[in-house]
Amino acid sequence: MSPEFLFKQFLNEKRFLNNASHNTILFYEQSFKTFNLQEPVSKSQLNERVASLRENGKSAACCNAYIRGINPFLTWMLENGYITEPLRVKSLKTERRVMKTLTDAQVKAIVTFRPGTFYERRLHTMLCLAIDTGIRINEALTLKRGNLDLENLLVTVMGKGNKERVVPVSIECRKLLFKFLQAHESELVFSTREGYPLSYDNTRRDFNRLMQRLGIDGFDGSFHALRRFFARSYVRNGGNVFYLQKMLGHTTLTMSRKYVEVETKDLQDTHLRTSILGRIRMS
Repeated sequence: MSPEFLFKQFLNEKRFLNNASHNTILFYEQSFKTFNLQEPVSKSQLNERVASLRENGKSAACCNAYIRGINPFLTWMLENGYITEPLRVKSLKTERRVMKTLTDAQVKAIVTFRPGTFYERRLHTMLCLAIDTGIRINEALTLKRGNLDLENLLVTVMGKGNKERVVPVSIECRKLLFKFLQAHESELVFSTREGYPLSYDNTRRDFNRLMQRLGIDGFDGSFHALRRFFARSYVRNGGNVFYLQKMLGHTTLTMSRKYVEVETKDLQDTHLRTSILGRIRMS
């Protein structure tokens, strides 16, 4: 059987048996298209595909994304007897970079921003919710009124892999949500005036415009900077890293730890407080 035929079976199982999300299915499809597997699938063929991607200018991080998308299919073929030896593409080594986040002052500027229009209130409330809970922006964009338990300060979000999780919100965040919900009647918490879903791209455009307006720069311009700020602030203020994993919806603690890598400023502040030489008067 051809790889194309087998891949369709793989997608059907992921879709109907594992309840994979639409975005996950698209991710698998793009990875399969990129590798363009031909019968018989072999280790040398897979390595050639990766080498070709690199020769065509794809970064190691980009290649790793496609590798993460094709490996589940290779595992599925082995488990179902379509190949006789394990096939798995190894991830490429990438340069480890410190993930940029927002400073306390920058987050304060966002939180204390006074929106004037419905659209500004919508964006401001969404950003404050992300800062308060660490949820992904796509989780905010799909959030419905029925998922809000404002009385008990709880919000139920739909995470990756269609997995629900319940996260707590602060009293201040509840105030913002309550006030904003009075401004529209849509079932979606954050929607267009007509009640339609907001697009990610348009929301990110509005986010970056607000950042420019507030004079905030020095980060990668993505919503994930809010999520990273939440994670680091949570741990910095005494939060348990295992609770953080639950809040962020990570399946492994390793991923959560990446969000809380210590920054140089934190190292400096801690060293000033703990340095033995700093506590002993030098003669």
